[in-house]
Amino acid sequence: MKKRKAINFDLSTEELKKHFGDTREPYSQIKNFMLENGFEHRQYSGYASIEVMSDRQIAKIARKLNDKFAWISSCIQEFDVTDIGEQYSLSHIFKDNQTLSQTKNLQKDSKQEQIKTMQEAVKKASQNLKPKDKSKDLDR
Repeated sequence: MKKRKAINFDLSTEELKKHFGDTREPYSQIKNFMLENGFEHRQYSGYASIEVMSDRQIAKIARKLNDKFAWISSCIQEFDVTDIGEQYSLSHIFKDNQTLSQTKNLQKDSKQEQIKTMQEAVKKASQNLKPKDKSKDLDR
C-alpha cells in the first residue's frame, strides 16, 4: 500500500571523517539527493516524501543513494523507513505562546512608558508650583 514515507538515518562521524574533512559536506550531498528524489527535509537526518510511495520505490531510492555515493555504505549506521499516517502540526501552540509572550512584553513596555510619562508630568508640575508666601500664611 502506498503511503507517504519518512526516512531517518544515522551516519558514523568517525567514518565520515575518513572520507571528508568536514562532515557537513556529506549531509549536504544527501540532502540535495533527497530533495531531487521527492523528499522534503524535516529535521537533521530526517526526510519525508512529498507524495505517496510504495516500499518498492523506497528500496529503489535507497539503492540509487548507495550507487551515487560510494562512501555511504561504510558510514550508514541506521536507515529507517516509516509509513506516515495522519500527521498533525502543533507548531501553532508554540507560535501562540510566542505571541502571548510578545504581547506581555508590549504590555510591560507600555506600563513602563505610562509610569515614565506620569513621573515626568509630576516633575513638571512640581517645578511650576510657587513656594507659599509665608507672610500671608493664616495658620500662624
